[in-house]
Amino acid sequence: IRTSLDLIHWQFEKQAFPQLPQSAREWSPAEGLWAPEVIEYQGEYRMYFSASTFGSTTSFIGLGTAPHPLGPWVDQGEVVKTHRGIADHNAIDANLALDRMGHHWLIYGSFFGGIYIAPIDQSTGKLAEKGYGKKIAQRPASVDTAIEGPFVYYHPETDMYYLFVSFDSLNETYNIRVARAKEITGPYTDWNGLSLSEQEAVPEKIGVKLLGSYQFEEQSAVYAPGHNSIFKRSDNELFIIHHARRQPFSDDFFLDVRKIYWLDSGWPVISAISYAKSIPEIPMKEDLIGTWEIIQFTAESSLISSEFVMLTDIQQMEKSYFWQGH
Repeated sequence: IRTSLDLIHWQFEKQAFPQLPQSAREWSPAEGLWAPEVIEYQGEYRMYFSASTFGSTTSFIGLGTAPHPLGPWVDQGEVVKTHRGIADHNAIDANLALDRMGHHWLIYGSFFGGIYIAPIDQSTGKLAEKGYGKKIAQRPASVDTAIEGPFVYYHPETDMYYLFVSFDSLNETYNIRVARAKEITGPYTDWNGLSLSEQEAVPEKIGVKLLGSYQFEEQSAVYAPGHNSIFKRSDNELFIIHHARRQPFSDDFFLDVRKIYWLDSGWPVISAISYAKSIPEIPMKEDLIGTWEIIQFTAESSLISSEFVMLTDIQQMEKSYFWQGH
């Protein structure tokens, strides 16, 4: 557990579970927990945690509860579990989402069988029905079914649900994509109307790519940003929280916090730089004329380097794709 007063400086407090919860130990050979998700419900804090080993579907999502984010955390047992003999998918990467009526839903899953959604009994914090729920996203075998880290956010201004996921390898080519739906159970489609469960289209072109590996000139590269969540501050400002790596295939990774904005088209975009608290004054259009260094993401997952564009007049700027928010 780490705490912050400004979303910039973080202080280590303690471990939520100094020892692996017994419920997880009984199912998984994992030595630690993955991908915690914490929500507050009626004065109780609920943590959905994952126990698994890399590349295995012998996986477990458990529930811990506490009266305060700092604990003490108490193991409340199984929410959902999988292994090769009972399921084709993987019970990791829990996200607890609320629909427009305030009902709770568990979104989870990863490589292997894709992303699932299941209703939650709000009185217990556990599944409301037997089974695994409904599949809402899956990539084809040609790309190793590489999808994970789901997070669903309901945006009241568009009255739509946005499913954020990560494609490809967390070691090198992770990238954040999004699709949206009218109902929390889907179907989730991208800007071009392609479903996140589409199996026939070019896999790299499915989903709106929001953030991938990139490098601005004279700055360090950011590799494999992914597994995001969305945090709404008390002033209703939205932030996207994700991890990234300074070097691929290494443990040199870090937490990143960025602002998230919404275009008039109803789709989100992510700030080009990490959150640093200061908010510059909104410039006049004339002040924006000049040379811009831009990152234009492609559908592929490789590192994208910046390019330079010269804007010479207002008319050119208004026609440019980045002025329009693309």
